[in-house]
Amino acid sequence: MIFLCFFWFLLLYFFAYKLAGKSELFSPLKFVAIKFALTNLPFILFIAFNRGSFVKNILLVCNVRLDDAFLKYTLIQTVAFISLCAGMILFKARKPLVSPRSGTYNYLNAKILAFAFFGIGFGAYAVFLNRIGGLGYLLHHMSQRIELQSGQYVLILLPFMVISCLLLLLCIKLKNRIADKIILLLFAIVTIIIFSSFGARKSAVLFVITFLVALHYTIGHLKFNRKTIAMGGVLLASLLFYLFIIPVLRESSGSDKSINQSLAANARARKVVYSTSYTYIDIFAANYFNSENAWYFKGFFAPVVVPFTKADKKQLPQIDQGVYFGSIIEFMKHFEPPMPRSELTKTSWPTENFGLAYANLLLPGIIIFFFLQGMVFSLVYRFMLADPKNAALQFLYVMVIFDFNFSSLRIAEFIRLIPVIAIAFILIHYFVGKYKTSKV
Repeated sequence: MIFLCFFWFLLLYFFAYKLAGKSELFSPLKFVAIKFALTNLPFILFIAFNRGSFVKNILLVCNVRLDDAFLKYTLIQTVAFISLCAGMILFKARKPLVSPRSGTYNYLNAKILAFAFFGIGFGAYAVFLNRIGGLGYLLHHMSQRIELQSGQYVLILLPFMVISCLLLLLCIKLKNRIADKIILLLFAIVTIIIFSSFGARKSAVLFVITFLVALHYTIGHLKFNRKTIAMGGVLLASLLFYLFIIPVLRESSGSDKSINQSLAANARARKVVYSTSYTYIDIFAANYFNSENAWYFKGFFAPVVVPFTKADKKQLPQIDQGVYFGSIIEFMKHFEPPMPRSELTKTSWPTENFGLAYANLLLPGIIIFFFLQGMVFSLVYRFMLADPKNAALQFLYVMVIFDFNFSSLRIAEFIRLIPVIAIAFILIHYFVGKYKTSKV
């Protein structure tokens, strides 16, 4: 049954990709098909070959067999994906929100801004290290990374480093100087090292994806040929190695000890597929919730109210509603918003769009929330195409495709991210570019 689910999704994503026709590689429909294939298919295939590696508590709390759990998930996820595609396709037919712009770019200003943005991001990281006791302390307390980052709002400025690298790509497009390529390489390496120092993989992987998107729109459209396939193979191999190494650092109390003594034990495929996919959480949501225990938006707006509530934090509901999912799995009983933090585990199973939609409105929620998400994807894509070489818009587009959904956790993350993107966009638009508006 699980193999059938795998081949069904493979055909579904392939059909969505072909449905996009001759649209460019990173158009929403193609981009989303690629994203789902990369995040969903490896997990399903791994479980098909390693049935015993699936989280047993999910099957126990849902009182379901593994094959039946995957079958129900496949049916609901199919509806979700079709709804997502429908939102992207139907909204695409509307008129552009912003008129396309064309013009020239100032090389010197782009380079100055690139250095300024990198300095801001690197300075924010230096301030963070100074506050916690240095880089050595961070690396030797990697397992406590969440506590170390708590309240460190200066880290909000780190995305400026990514935008800096994208601006340097624009400089290379304008002048094609070797010096700029060397600077870009150094900036990119430092950025990946800094993101990796937190013990996570997602930020660094998203940086690579954002870089590819920027390469596509700034330098020239990427196409499938022998050269790009070879480069993609090298990149994929590098990412796989990276994904095996970082989980070891993340779970150890000391980096040297983890690399030398625990690499063989921890660098396993199970850790990779579970750390790069939320499919198992979606399977839980699809099989656990029904008309009797659905949340029906209980405590849905609590994350908005909590920051302004003066009370004992332990008695307030969690902003991240994924903690309720984590509590259900850990304690094997029902939890729902707005139950207080004191009754919950500290482990979060991010609800994402699937979990949020199904936990609150079941199948109607899946259709509504995924359709709306597809509309947002299409809207941001068309907004980016109005100025496709603007690094801030390139960054925004990738973040929306990979990180935006209607869960409280992702909404909160985007609220923190929007000011950085807005500042970068305004500075690039007025300091680097000289535009004239084209008629639609």
